[in-house]
Amino acid sequence: MVAKYKQILQTLSSRIDGMNPGDALPSEEELSKEFGVSPMTTRRALTILLDAKRIVGIRGKGTFVSQHPVTRTMTLMSFSEAMRSQGRVPNATVLGMSMSPADANTAEILGVPTGTNVYSIRRLRFGDDVPIGVDESLLPADRFPGLLGQDLGGSLYAVLREQYDTAIERATSRITAVTPSPETASLLELGVNTPCLAVHATAKDEHGAIVESTRSQYRGDLYELTVDHHRDELA
Repeated sequence: MVAKYKQILQTLSSRIDGMNPGDALPSEEELSKEFGVSPMTTRRALTILLDAKRIVGIRGKGTFVSQHPVTRTMTLMSFSEAMRSQGRVPNATVLGMSMSPADANTAEILGVPTGTNVYSIRRLRFGDDVPIGVDESLLPADRFPGLLGQDLGGSLYAVLREQYDTAIERATSRITAVTPSPETASLLELGVNTPCLAVHATAKDEHGAIVESTRSQYRGDLYELTVDHHRDELA
């Protein structure tokens, strides 16, 4: 005999196949009544669908059919370019920006002397109006005068390229899994226990000078990174 939660899982999975991304599912209470089971049994089926990224829970709003996850290959493609490559419309909301003298840690990260003026730009990134990630970028202010007066609601890399003749030619990224802070979880409309991908990236120009250092957190349920591996030929 098939376990009750598996029957619910199969029924909901088939139902989701006929729904559109963003469509709402009935509440856990409503589903429990529909299937005549306990909330614990319903929750077990929903947890499997959540883990499989078929659905997404938004705190205070409910459970919805997932958007197709954004898959970004670890190349020099920017967030905006990655969104457009998958048919999504990127945009950003600036959460805060400032200019201040670099402390010793920031100076080391950017490869500038301590006390050098540095921009800090924090943005909430969207794909099709769905919050995907939170970025905080650090850039040397002397190199990009007036940057904070530019329109930063799109691609920062495009602004650097078009307004400052600076192209990113190389980047190094470190990726870890983290639990978001309550503030980040709220911005991304996540439960506080939903994991995020944390990416710390350092971008350089054609001369090897550090252009930008960014710390980002992306939704683990809607964002994934792929890496192509190649075996170096042995001498």
